[in-house]
Order: sequence, then structure tokens, then C-alpha cells
Amino acid sequence: ITMGSWVNALRAVVFASALFLSCSAESSSAAVVAASSKGNVATQLVGGIKDWVVSYGDAFKAMRMDHEQCNMIRQKQNRFKASLKNDWEELGVESKEIRTRLSKVSGGITFDEFLFLRKGKSDREKLISLVFYASFLPKMMPYMLMFNSGNMLPDQFPKKLTLVGETKREALSRERSHSVLKMLVSLERSAHVQGFSINPFGGSKKRKQMEQYTNINLAVGEALSSNGSPGPEYLMKKLDDKIFLAEKPKAKELGLASIPKVFTRGLANTITGNSNRALEGLIPNFIDRTSLLSHIKAVSVSDEFLVNQEVDINSLSGATLVEACSDRMIATLGSSEGDMRDKLGSWLRYAAIIPARRTRTTGEHHNANLARSALMCYYAMDSLRLKQSASTLPRLLMRSD
Repeated sequence: ITMGSWVNALRAVVFASALFLSCSAESSSAAVVAASSKGNVATQLVGGIKDWVVSYGDAFKAMRMDHEQCNMIRQKQNRFKASLKNDWEELGVESKEIRTRLSKVSGGITFDEFLFLRKGKSDREKLISLVFYASFLPKMMPYMLMFNSGNMLPDQFPKKLTLVGETKREALSRERSHSVLKMLVSLERSAHVQGFSINPFGGSKKRKQMEQYTNINLAVGEALSSNGSPGPEYLMKKLDDKIFLAEKPKAKELGLASIPKVFTRGLANTITGNSNRALEGLIPNFIDRTSLLSHIKAVSVSDEFLVNQEVDINSLSGATLVEACSDRMIATLGSSEGDMRDKLGSWLRYAAIIPARRTRTTGEHHNANLARSALMCYYAMDSLRLKQSASTLPRLLMRSD
């Protein structure tokens, strides 16, 4: 790493501090007015940089404390594994088999502790990514922070919040509703209008894509116009031959490469709650697909813990229940705990329990990524139709009564 790289990294940090100062100015205008009355621009800049250093120092302290808490949880889990190992050794189980079993064990801790470990891992990965960009791609770091700060910064770090007259859950509900609406509009448009392409000989491929979009439009329209709201079992039945396969799914199928980018982009935006990304049209589809697969992987691990450890959904605290439902696009705003528990149980039934039972019985292969993507689409659309949705104007416009 050359001296020039570190100079560029320092420039990136200065740019990030300026970005943070602008975010702080938006979220606390009163403080800015008070500061401006006490000194000149230089004084404000020094004070702002001091606040930035203090806030980021507090963030690193919080990460350190969370890391220590994660170590305590791992020690608890390791004691549980050691107990299982002793029991299996007394039963005469071979060492190789014991190692195989222990690699699949995630018990010995509560679901809250499990989620805390997952968050700690995610925060460490984000911190490593920041260090990587600062060291090797310093010129790109400011732009990554500008366009993707919500996904790059660990949860302990201050982030830009411009909530006016609404809570975080209301803002997330509104943004997710807008993302779903944009996805449906793009889906309908793609069935009738050919997209731009630099390939002048791709007419046949485009017509096939438009036919695919037309069929999807008809299927979605049929579901939305049915009496009442069709449940997830309706969707799983429609996609049965694509989710359960006689042969092992190919990497392309597991990677959701066959799914139209209208859905991958729409779901990626819905998950993050960002319906108005800058320069969205220039973002390659594989980036959205990678983001979606990363989220699905995290949800899959969580599903496996809930099912394998036989966690009683009724025992989940309100905050944990809201987080688990939100990760799966299940509506939480204005929903009762009973409704959320029922929908979470339904999710686990169709995403994990039924597939595990069926694949053991029939020998079929299960495309879990496609199944969870479809379920997320269902629950995202279901949330949009609920009266509790924070996106009031589109819902009032579509109301038929």
C-alpha cells in the first residue's frame, strides 16, 4: 500500500465526514442554527469534525462491546456442543460422525442470542469492507458511502435519517409499498414495451421476454382479482413444478438468474426500503441479485434455527417477532402480534417444514431460494393491500368501496 493510497483514503474519510455533517444538518437544523450564532464557518467545521470523531468513536466502542457479548454467546454455545460431544462419545459414536454432527449444531442459545450473533457477523463484514475500500479503493469509497451508506456502515454507526412526521416502521412500510408499486408498474410496462438494447439482432429474444412478462401479468392479475386475498399456499401450488424438481437445481436456478430482473430489482429495493435509488437504471442486475441472495441466505439460516431448535413462535418477544417478520416482508405496522405469529408460522411451514418433509419422502430437490423469493413477493404485495400500510394515497386511489 503506497503513501498515495493512504492520502486518498484520508481524502475519503474527509469526504465521509463532510457527508456526515450534511446528514446531521438535515436531521437537526436547530443545532445548526444554534452553532451558526456562536461562531464563524471555521468554528462550525471544527465543531462538526469533533462531533463526527466523537460519534464514530462511540460507534467503535459499541462494536467492541457487542463483540464481547458475541464471545460470551459463543462460549455458551461451545459448552452446549462440548456436552453433546461427551454424550455421543459415551454412546460410541465415531469421531468423524461426531464432527459432522457438531458442524450442524446451532443450539444451546436462544433465538435472540442467535440473531445477535448474526448481526455481529454482519457488522464485522461491513467493517472489513470499509477497511478494504479505504486501503485499496479509496477513490471509490466516497461514492459507496454516498449511494450505499445504509448497507456499508455497521449498525452502530450514525446514518442519515430524514424522518418527518413518521416513525422508522412507518417510513419502511411506505418505502416498501412504493417499491412494490414500482415493481408492478415495471412488470406491466415490460409486457408491452421493448426495453432498450444495443444488440440490433435480439428481437426474437425480446419477444420471448415480453411473452414471459405477459404470462406473469396474467397470473398476478388472476391472484389479485380473486375473491379475498389468496394465501401463500395458492402461490406455492402455482410454482410447485418450479420449486420441487426431480433433479438437483443448477447453479443458475439457485442463483435466481432465470427470474426477470423486474422482480430481483423490485425485491432488492423492497428489502432495503429504498424505492428511489440514485442512478438505479445503471446498476447491473447481478448486484441486485447478489443482494437478494445474501438476504435470502440470512433468512434461511434463521428459518433453520427456528425449525431445528423447535422454537415456540409464541415465546418470541414483541421486538424479536417484529424483526423476524420484517426480514420476511411480513407486514408489522398496525398488525397484532397474533397476526404476525400466524404469518410467521405459515412462512416456516411453506419455506422449511413442508419442503424438508416432502424431499425426505419423495427424493425431490427443493429450490429454496426461489421459494423464499416467491413468498417475499407475496407478503410484500399483501402488505401493500392492508389498511395499516403507511402509503395512504396509493391505497386510497385503489380502494373500490
